[in-house]
Amino acid sequence: MKPFALDTQALVALVHDAVALSLSWVLAFSLLRVQGSPAVPGEVTVALVVAIPLQGLVSYFFGVYQGIWRYTSLPDVQRIVFGVLAGTVAVALALNLTGLGEVLTYREYALYPLILVSIMTGSRMALRSFKEWSLYGRGGDGVPVVVLGAGDAAVGLLKELSRSQEWRVMGLLDDDAQKRGRLLHGVRVMGPLDDLPRVAARLKVRHAIIAMPSVPYKVRRRVVEICKRARVSVLTVPSLDNVAGGKLAAPKIRKVAVEDLMKREPVTLDESGLHELLTGKVVLVTGAGGSIGSELCRQIAHFQPSMLVLFEMNEYAMYRVDGELREAYPELPLASVVGDVKNARRVSQVMHQYSPSIVFHAAAYKHVPLMEELNSWEAVQNNVWGTYVVARAAIDYGASKFVFVSTDKAVNPTNVMGATKRLAEMVCQALQAGSATRFEMVRFGNVLGSAGSVIQRFEEQIHKGGPVTVTHPEMVRYFMSIPEAAQLVLQAGCMGLGGEIFVMDMGEPVRIVDLARDMIRLSELSEEEIRIVYTGLRPGEKLFEELLADDEHTRPTPHPKLRIAKARDPQPREWLDELLVWLAQDRVSADAEVRRDLKRWVPEFQSQVRPKLKAVTGSRAA
Repeated sequence: MKPFALDTQALVALVHDAVALSLSWVLAFSLLRVQGSPAVPGEVTVALVVAIPLQGLVSYFFGVYQGIWRYTSLPDVQRIVFGVLAGTVAVALALNLTGLGEVLTYREYALYPLILVSIMTGSRMALRSFKEWSLYGRGGDGVPVVVLGAGDAAVGLLKELSRSQEWRVMGLLDDDAQKRGRLLHGVRVMGPLDDLPRVAARLKVRHAIIAMPSVPYKVRRRVVEICKRARVSVLTVPSLDNVAGGKLAAPKIRKVAVEDLMKREPVTLDESGLHELLTGKVVLVTGAGGSIGSELCRQIAHFQPSMLVLFEMNEYAMYRVDGELREAYPELPLASVVGDVKNARRVSQVMHQYSPSIVFHAAAYKHVPLMEELNSWEAVQNNVWGTYVVARAAIDYGASKFVFVSTDKAVNPTNVMGATKRLAEMVCQALQAGSATRFEMVRFGNVLGSAGSVIQRFEEQIHKGGPVTVTHPEMVRYFMSIPEAAQLVLQAGCMGLGGEIFVMDMGEPVRIVDLARDMIRLSELSEEEIRIVYTGLRPGEKLFEELLADDEHTRPTPHPKLRIAKARDPQPREWLDELLVWLAQDRVSADAEVRRDLKRWVPEFQSQVRPKLKAVTGSRAA
């Protein structure tokens, strides 16, 4: 137990409890000694002189006087109960040793602790209630809101909103019939979720907060539809752990995002394996300022590497992630290196200076249409040559593991970006032969909220009043969140033995037009107000992305969200030597040449030029 000095407030609490002890004895005597003569007043006074300091000392050791009354909670009540029980035993022993054992009978010893606990806890809770009422009042001026859900998350939310002047909870709705008519923190469960339109109209509520963070995605979609019918703004809260654990502050309530409507299950990580991989090691991340790279840095920092080296070409992106990490992890040794992965001298200098044990290579050009025309050779240089440069340096300077962040577009690629990423995978597999460095490749699809993502584009278009442009009514994509993708990259790095291509379980594919409709709905607008326009496939795009995440083309791993692709055998050293000659040519190849040559190096590459779909407006085209 930490040393604790009695301050003024603690002394006042001690005096209060001394009076409470005296009062509890008086009440116990009054209630129990209705017949016969009471104890001699002088003996009772002497017994109190023994009992009061002894009970105060025991309460002190149980931490009763370390609490702040206005924040009294269940742990404080528990400390009072244990302190009083222990104090009662100590008082009984002391009175018997001093010859005053007959002052109290077993009946008083049974009753007075109950009275004492009631007085001590009741006065503390009364002060807390008065303080909260004086600070926050009854919330009469807050915005009226209905909370959807009456579980653990709703309980945590109601606690926080009771202290907020911003919101005033009018009622709860929940589909559990056993909760109907019950009260949670003084707020009534008024009916099922489907009653929201009626309840919102009767109470004149314009906002609803979803407090069901752990329900299946189909339920979340249904709740959003109910909110739309009720014409209320739909808000939500963070994860159940944060809400139920009391970590949620009212300002953290946010609008429902499209990510909340995706069918995604939480990722479970092998924490011990990741600690073994990262803790106390020097870790280098290329592309550290990008969406995936920066999230990798955040999650790696959590495992306390001996040093985290950030390698990034974009100065502003580096500045942002560097500042964020230094603020969140002030004790973490951090090196922020501005450089280009294609610059072999710079990469070698950094590898020599820091000698990383693990390299996560996330630097890449990833935008399909931009890389398809005008920039094809630059995509080859950055995605293939840059990967070779970093991988070769990792081998030369003794890195134990190299994790390459790939893409689902590397599977049967139909565009330059996908072909270059597949070729980079093949380079890593070729380098694995005879190398002590273990190479792992990780493929996944689109990440929600990444720079230049379709969600960002839709948000901008909706903000401008539309139209929202969708390339094709049948186009589907796999999506996952940035943190989830980074977690699985780390998990793959922890599991790999060398040369594997890991494929992530991306869940169910999502039609892009459905994504657009969800975002329009969440913006509280209709498809009459924000039109959907189909523009046709862009160069290099295909309707369906492939992950090869099935039993025929992959084999399972111990992690349910990762499988290993059954890729063809690695290319021989001669193949790599020929490729390097092509990559090192001192001219910029034209786009058509690049596509032709990529077909030579990646036989499954099928460059496609599709006619554009004639522009169609409105949602009926789907």
